[in-house]
Amino acid sequence: MERYCPPGGLVVDPFAGSGIAAFEAVKLGRKAVALDLNPLSSFIIEVTASKYDEALFLATATRIRQEAQSDEFYRRHFSRTRNGVCSTVLNYRWERDRVVGVALETDDETRSLTQADEDDAALAAELDAVTIPAWYPTRKLPRHPSITQRFVLDAGGDTIDHLWTKRNLHVLAGLFEAISRVANSDVRLQLLSAFVQTLHLCTKMVIPRNEAANRDFSGSWGRPDYLIRRRRMEQNPVDVFWRACSGRQGIMAMMRDAVATFPGGISINDLRVSKRIRKSADINYGTADVADLLDYVPAGTADFIITDPPYAGLIRYLPLSVVWLAWLEHVDKKYTPDLEAEISVERNSASSRTNYQRRLRNAFERIHSALTDKGRLVVTFHHQDVREFNDFVMAAKGAGFDFDKVTHQYNRRSGESNVANPYGVSASDFYVRCVKHRDPRFAPDASDLERYVVAQAVSIVGRRNEPTPFTFLFQSLWPELLQAGFVQPQDSRDEITRILMQHEGPDKTFTRYPNPDPNVGDLWWFNRPSDYISYPDRPLQDRIADSVVAYLRRHSAAKLDDIIANLFREYPNGLTPDPRKIGTILEKIAFRSQGKWRLAPEALTAITQHSNSIATILRLGRRLGVRRFVGRREQPEQVSETQRLRDLADVTTLQGLRGRFPQESIERLEMVDAIFLPAQGSDELLCLWEVENSTNFGSAIQRGSNAPASVPKIMVVPDAREAELKRTVDPLFKTSFADNQWRYLTYTDLERAASFTAKSLEQALSTSKSLSGA
Repeated sequence: MERYCPPGGLVVDPFAGSGIAAFEAVKLGRKAVALDLNPLSSFIIEVTASKYDEALFLATATRIRQEAQSDEFYRRHFSRTRNGVCSTVLNYRWERDRVVGVALETDDETRSLTQADEDDAALAAELDAVTIPAWYPTRKLPRHPSITQRFVLDAGGDTIDHLWTKRNLHVLAGLFEAISRVANSDVRLQLLSAFVQTLHLCTKMVIPRNEAANRDFSGSWGRPDYLIRRRRMEQNPVDVFWRACSGRQGIMAMMRDAVATFPGGISINDLRVSKRIRKSADINYGTADVADLLDYVPAGTADFIITDPPYAGLIRYLPLSVVWLAWLEHVDKKYTPDLEAEISVERNSASSRTNYQRRLRNAFERIHSALTDKGRLVVTFHHQDVREFNDFVMAAKGAGFDFDKVTHQYNRRSGESNVANPYGVSASDFYVRCVKHRDPRFAPDASDLERYVVAQAVSIVGRRNEPTPFTFLFQSLWPELLQAGFVQPQDSRDEITRILMQHEGPDKTFTRYPNPDPNVGDLWWFNRPSDYISYPDRPLQDRIADSVVAYLRRHSAAKLDDIIANLFREYPNGLTPDPRKIGTILEKIAFRSQGKWRLAPEALTAITQHSNSIATILRLGRRLGVRRFVGRREQPEQVSETQRLRDLADVTTLQGLRGRFPQESIERLEMVDAIFLPAQGSDELLCLWEVENSTNFGSAIQRGSNAPASVPKIMVVPDAREAELKRTVDPLFKTSFADNQWRYLTYTDLERAASFTAKSLEQALSTSKSLSGA
């Protein structure tokens, strides 16, 4: 927004959802238009922009809670006394149609889980006969793939009220009636928001959380579908409502944040009422179909559009929202949803697919018209099915957009859509930046596509410098293909696989072998890695570990989300790291404290030892009268309060070697920890030093391979790793170690060499050893 929309400019989101983009625009000093077919979007914007009086809100919420708790029906079903101890029922546990457990909380907040007794069973048996004096919704259940005849039978009927037990519906209707009577419109709106957050958590669709969550006293909807499971949880509506008001993620916390972020308030304008943009409003919003976008946003006026369109019903938000809208439409008819207008695809329906493609194309055409000629569109894409990606590409291209930049990264937090498939496209996002008025670059023939796929696959695997799972390779190829202008056929995954397979096998570019994790496909690597890898000095996993360490050292402590966000910026697209491996790295080098990761003492010690050993090598070089170079990565490392490693070096670049070595080799040599050069005269290499404190020994061999084999090379290892080094069984490693003049010293050996009054480099290295111990 800051880069592509000027201050005071217009940001538009035609699929606004919860309105986050609009609020971010206002925070940055821009104006916003937020439209969505789902009336819940307008409701959220209205709540967030409402005036907040915490004392009045808290007093009103407390009064409503106390009135509900004093109701005779509530006391009978959600209060109990056993052995003289009074408790509140937090939830009932059900197995099919039988109550089997009860979660209780005493007045001193002691919680317990107990088996249901005869009294609990008797109360459950009475539920069908419960009469509800207050209003509650009875509209028909919406059309949704998960609402089957089986679901209707499990729910007990085909109207929305059957989503709740009669017990919970009685309490919810009472809460809703009490909120409706609140005189202050802002407080009433905020209480309605808390009520909305309560509704789905009190349905028959809630299930107990799994044991790993360690949350025995609360439940979850589980996944975005209408589904009633065998094991379910009936939560106390008053308890859930109170948490929605005053809990850590409740309305009070949300409104405090809104007040802190927008101390002057937010002015909003409902476009359904005004019919046109009010320039003085911070956010112009409304319930509207994207097909009507130009009715509210004149052509050529939007500086920046950012949006997350629906993708063939990945999640059918509008029918799911009826759980909340069925109640809100009783407050105001503007919250009545138009269930037929959602852009989606019915399962196994060719005509529905065709209609979806047409409407998606129409949506992008409206967006194209709304943008200024120099405007930018940013679209997020996340779906497991390649067919949906192709529909999106064809719609955007057909509307006149060209893909300016495509970025792929994994989500920082897992959503329901990626629980079942953690490595699928839905577990990650493509951020596609589009521009107007450019000629698309289409591949003229299949041979161009083949050459491009192979070239990009080589680049991606080479930059990662490690065997790469097919899923990662394929998802990394998509952004490259889009930016190059290749529009793929419906079977693009098969086409890319076919191309790669033609270049796999003996005497070809790639080799592949089974992956221990079958979820992400076979591992792809090179038959001759030295012909292709871009960074032979450091595999991707080691580079990521270095970045994590550096980030934690800079920030002392950091949340996982912030660490991952930094890595996604540093390693985009083809270098996108596996989020699960980031966790593995953190567990090795850090510990969690108060929700943040901190470097473990042993990791800090290892870093210090690494820097101190390099400092010892540089001091040894000074005594020997040679010029000393220290690696680019190591130069800023602190070795005392006033001294960095670069201060101990005579040179900090090896560009003097130009003419003797290719530039690529010089850049790789500059990644070596330390190098000795002649005191004067030519810039020949006298000795290479690598301190392998915790990383792969092979990394040093790869970096050293850029120097002539005749140049002595010393690997310095902790005393505790000497046995590990000598046990290395890789025959290629052993051969390279011997053929390229490698020897090693332990930390203790290095200290002795540094204190030895040697007259020459040969004397100083006299204690170094080969892998055989000689």
